Amino acid sequence: MRINQILLPVTLALGALLFAAGFPTAPTIVASVDIEKIYRSLDQLKAAEARSVKLRGELEKRLATMTDTVKSMQEDLDSYQVGTPAHNDAMNKAILKAGDLSALQSFAKLKMESEQAISIRETYVAIRSTCGLLAKEQKIDFVFIDDTVPGINPTNLEGTMQQINGRRMLYSNPALDITDALIERMNSDFRAANPVMTPAATPAAQPAATPATTTTIPAGKS
Repeated sequence: MRINQILLPVTLALGALLFAAGFPTAPTIVASVDIEKIYRSLDQLKAAEARSVKLRGELEKRLATMTDTVKSMQEDLDSYQVGTPAHNDAMNKAILKAGDLSALQSFAKLKMESEQAISIRETYVAIRSTCGLLAKEQKIDFVFIDDTVPGINPTNLEGTMQQINGRRMLYSNPALDITDALIERMNSDFRAANPVMTPAATPAAQPAATPATTTTIPAGKS
Protein backbone atom coordinates (compact mmCIF):
# COMPACT_ATOMS: atom_id res chain seq x y z
CA MET A 1 0.00 0.00 0.00
CA ARG A 2 2.87 2.32 0.90
CA ILE A 3 4.51 1.69 -2.51
CA ASN A 4 1.32 2.57 -4.39
CA GLN A 5 1.01 5.79 -2.44
CA ILE A 6 4.53 6.74 -3.51
CA LEU A 7 4.24 5.67 -7.18
CA LEU A 8 1.01 7.52 -7.90
CA PRO A 9 2.37 11.02 -7.18
CA VAL A 10 5.58 10.18 -9.05
CA THR A 11 3.64 8.98 -12.07
CA LEU A 12 1.45 12.06 -12.08
CA ALA A 13 4.46 14.31 -11.74
CA LEU A 14 6.28 12.56 -14.58
CA GLY A 15 3.22 12.83 -16.80
CA ALA A 16 2.96 16.53 -16.08
CA LEU A 17 6.64 17.01 -16.94
CA LEU A 18 6.27 15.18 -20.24
CA PHE A 19 3.21 17.24 -21.14
CA ALA A 20 5.01 20.45 -20.22
CA ALA A 21 8.03 19.40 -22.29
CA GLY A 22 5.86 19.32 -25.39
CA PHE A 23 5.88 15.57 -26.03
CA PRO A 24 3.09 14.54 -28.43
CA THR A 25 0.07 13.11 -26.68
CA ALA A 26 -1.99 12.29 -29.79
CA PRO A 27 -1.33 9.45 -32.25
CA THR A 28 0.95 10.34 -35.15
CA ILE A 29 -0.52 10.33 -38.65
CA VAL A 30 1.86 9.32 -41.42
CA ALA A 31 1.62 9.03 -45.20
CA SER A 32 3.88 8.00 -48.07
CA VAL A 33 4.48 8.99 -51.70
CA ASP A 34 5.99 7.34 -54.76
CA ILE A 35 8.49 10.01 -55.79
CA GLU A 36 9.24 8.44 -59.18
CA LYS A 37 5.55 8.39 -60.10
CA ILE A 38 5.25 12.02 -59.06
CA TYR A 39 8.11 13.08 -61.32
CA ARG A 40 6.62 11.09 -64.22
CA SER A 41 3.19 12.67 -63.78
CA LEU A 42 3.78 16.37 -63.12
CA ASP A 43 2.81 18.89 -65.78
CA GLN A 44 5.46 21.23 -64.40
CA LEU A 45 8.24 18.81 -65.26
CA LYS A 46 6.66 17.93 -68.63
CA ALA A 47 6.64 21.63 -69.50
CA ALA A 48 10.29 21.90 -68.46
CA GLU A 49 11.14 18.88 -70.62
CA ALA A 50 9.35 20.49 -73.57
CA ARG A 51 11.48 23.61 -73.10
CA SER A 52 14.59 21.41 -72.96
CA VAL A 53 13.63 19.73 -76.21
CA LYS A 54 13.18 23.13 -77.86
CA LEU A 55 16.51 24.37 -76.50
CA ARG A 56 18.26 21.19 -77.65
CA GLY A 57 16.85 21.68 -81.14
CA GLU A 58 18.08 25.27 -81.28
CA LEU A 59 21.57 24.30 -80.09
CA GLU A 60 21.77 21.39 -82.52
CA LYS A 61 20.77 23.72 -85.35
CA ARG A 62 23.55 26.15 -84.42
CA LEU A 63 26.03 23.29 -84.16
CA ALA A 64 25.01 21.90 -87.54
CA THR A 65 25.38 25.31 -89.19
CA MET A 66 28.80 25.91 -87.67
CA THR A 67 29.93 22.36 -88.51
CA ASP A 68 29.02 22.92 -92.17
CA THR A 69 30.91 26.22 -92.13
CA VAL A 70 34.05 24.56 -90.72
CA LYS A 71 33.88 21.77 -93.32
CA SER A 72 33.43 24.31 -96.09
CA MET A 73 36.42 26.36 -94.89
CA GLN A 74 38.58 23.22 -94.69
CA GLU A 75 37.58 22.22 -98.21
CA ASP A 76 38.39 25.72 -99.50
CA LEU A 77 41.96 25.27 -98.34
CA ASP A 78 42.52 22.95 -101.30
CA SER A 79 41.93 25.85 -103.66
CA TYR A 80 44.95 27.71 -102.30
CA GLN A 81 48.57 26.89 -102.84
CA VAL A 82 50.15 25.65 -99.65
CA GLY A 83 52.46 28.21 -98.07
CA THR A 84 50.97 31.24 -99.77
CA PRO A 85 49.61 34.15 -97.70
CA ALA A 86 46.09 33.34 -98.95
CA HIS A 87 46.42 29.70 -97.81
CA ASN A 88 47.82 30.68 -94.44
CA ASP A 89 45.04 33.23 -93.90
CA ALA A 90 42.34 30.71 -94.84
CA MET A 91 43.91 28.08 -92.61
CA ASN A 92 44.03 30.45 -89.64
CA LYS A 93 40.39 31.36 -90.13
CA ALA A 94 39.45 27.65 -90.35
CA ILE A 95 41.35 26.92 -87.13
CA LEU A 96 39.59 29.77 -85.32
CA LYS A 97 36.20 28.61 -86.54
CA ALA A 98 36.99 25.04 -85.46
CA GLY A 99 37.79 26.43 -82.03
CA ASP A 100 34.45 28.24 -81.98
CA LEU A 101 32.75 24.96 -82.88
CA SER A 102 34.47 23.12 -80.05
CA ALA A 103 33.49 25.86 -77.60
CA LEU A 104 29.88 25.75 -78.78
CA GLN A 105 29.79 21.97 -78.34
CA SER A 106 31.02 22.31 -74.75
CA PHE A 107 28.57 25.13 -74.07
CA ALA A 108 25.65 23.12 -75.48
CA LYS A 109 26.47 20.13 -73.27
CA LEU A 110 26.81 22.22 -70.11
CA LYS A 111 23.70 24.26 -70.95
CA MET A 112 21.53 21.17 -71.33
CA GLU A 113 22.82 19.63 -68.11
CA SER A 114 22.24 22.92 -66.27
CA GLU A 115 18.68 23.28 -67.58
CA GLN A 116 17.82 19.72 -66.59
CA ALA A 117 19.30 20.16 -63.11
CA ILE A 118 17.38 23.39 -62.60
CA SER A 119 14.06 21.83 -63.66
CA ILE A 120 14.58 18.82 -61.37
CA ARG A 121 15.54 21.05 -58.43
CA GLU A 122 12.62 23.45 -58.95
CA THR A 123 10.21 20.54 -59.26
CA TYR A 124 11.50 19.01 -56.03
CA VAL A 125 11.05 22.33 -54.21
CA ALA A 126 7.48 22.53 -55.54
CA ILE A 127 6.80 18.94 -54.43
CA ARG A 128 7.97 19.68 -50.90
CA SER A 129 5.96 22.90 -50.70
CA THR A 130 2.70 21.43 -51.99
CA CYS A 131 3.16 18.25 -49.95
CA GLY A 132 3.51 20.39 -46.84
CA LEU A 133 0.27 22.24 -47.60
CA LEU A 134 -1.58 19.01 -48.31
CA ALA A 135 -0.26 17.42 -45.14
CA LYS A 136 -1.39 20.36 -43.01
CA GLU A 137 -4.86 20.26 -44.55
CA GLN A 138 -5.21 16.53 -43.86
CA LYS A 139 -3.56 16.72 -40.42
CA ILE A 140 -0.66 14.51 -41.54
CA ASP A 141 2.44 14.68 -39.37
CA PHE A 142 5.02 12.94 -41.60
CA VAL A 143 5.20 12.14 -45.31
CA PHE A 144 7.82 9.57 -46.29
CA ILE A 145 9.20 8.70 -49.71
CA ASP A 146 8.19 5.07 -50.25
CA ASP A 147 11.46 3.45 -51.31
CA THR A 148 9.87 -0.02 -51.33
CA VAL A 149 8.42 0.74 -54.79
CA PRO A 150 11.56 0.41 -56.99
CA GLY A 151 12.84 -3.14 -57.38
CA ILE A 152 16.38 -4.30 -56.65
CA ASN A 153 18.23 -4.35 -59.97
CA PRO A 154 20.25 -7.50 -60.77
CA THR A 155 23.94 -6.80 -60.19
CA ASN A 156 26.95 -8.12 -58.27
CA LEU A 157 27.09 -8.56 -54.49
CA GLU A 158 28.46 -5.06 -53.82
CA GLY A 159 25.89 -3.41 -56.05
CA THR A 160 23.06 -5.40 -54.50
CA MET A 161 24.13 -4.48 -50.96
CA GLN A 162 24.42 -0.81 -51.92
CA GLN A 163 20.84 -0.86 -53.17
CA ILE A 164 19.61 -2.60 -50.03
CA ASN A 165 21.56 -0.32 -47.68
CA GLY A 166 20.12 2.69 -49.48
CA ARG A 167 16.58 1.66 -48.56
CA ARG A 168 14.93 2.94 -45.38
CA MET A 169 11.52 1.25 -45.53
CA LEU A 170 10.75 -2.46 -45.50
CA TYR A 171 6.98 -2.13 -45.84
CA SER A 172 4.47 0.59 -46.60
CA ASN A 173 0.71 0.24 -46.29
CA PRO A 174 -0.88 1.28 -49.63
CA ALA A 175 -3.71 2.88 -47.65
CA LEU A 176 -1.24 5.53 -46.47
CA ASP A 177 -0.26 6.59 -50.01
CA ILE A 178 -1.15 10.16 -51.02
CA THR A 179 0.78 10.18 -54.32
CA ASP A 180 -2.27 10.68 -56.56
CA ALA A 181 -3.70 13.41 -54.34
CA LEU A 182 -0.37 15.27 -54.44
CA ILE A 183 -0.07 14.90 -58.22
CA GLU A 184 -3.62 16.17 -58.73
CA ARG A 185 -3.03 19.18 -56.48
CA MET A 186 0.25 20.12 -58.15
CA ASN A 187 -1.09 19.73 -61.68
CA SER A 188 -4.19 21.72 -60.81
CA ASP A 189 -2.09 24.54 -59.36
CA PHE A 190 0.27 24.49 -62.36
CA ARG A 191 -2.56 24.60 -64.90
CA ALA A 192 -4.21 27.47 -63.08
CA ALA A 193 -0.96 29.45 -63.11
CA ASN A 194 0.00 28.45 -66.68
CA PRO A 195 -3.22 28.08 -68.74
CA VAL A 196 -1.36 28.43 -72.04
CA MET A 197 0.97 25.54 -71.15
CA THR A 198 -1.82 23.17 -70.09
CA PRO A 199 -1.32 19.79 -71.85
CA ALA A 200 -4.01 17.66 -73.40
CA ALA A 201 -6.57 16.30 -70.96
CA THR A 202 -5.55 13.11 -69.18
CA PRO A 203 -7.61 10.73 -67.04
CA ALA A 204 -8.08 12.16 -63.56
CA ALA A 205 -6.05 10.50 -60.84
CA GLN A 206 -7.96 8.48 -58.29
CA PRO A 207 -8.13 10.21 -54.89
CA ALA A 208 -5.85 8.70 -52.31
CA ALA A 209 -7.27 6.92 -49.32
CA THR A 210 -7.31 8.75 -46.00
CA PRO A 211 -4.02 8.05 -44.20
CA ALA A 212 -4.28 5.66 -41.31
CA THR A 213 -3.43 6.58 -37.73
CA THR A 214 -0.37 5.08 -36.10
CA THR A 215 0.83 5.08 -32.55
CA THR A 216 3.51 7.66 -31.74
CA ILE A 217 6.98 6.11 -31.55
CA PRO A 218 8.75 7.14 -28.33
CA ALA A 219 12.05 8.95 -28.76
CA GLY A 220 15.09 6.71 -28.83
CA LYS A 221 13.28 3.74 -30.34
CA SER A 222 12.70 2.67 -33.94
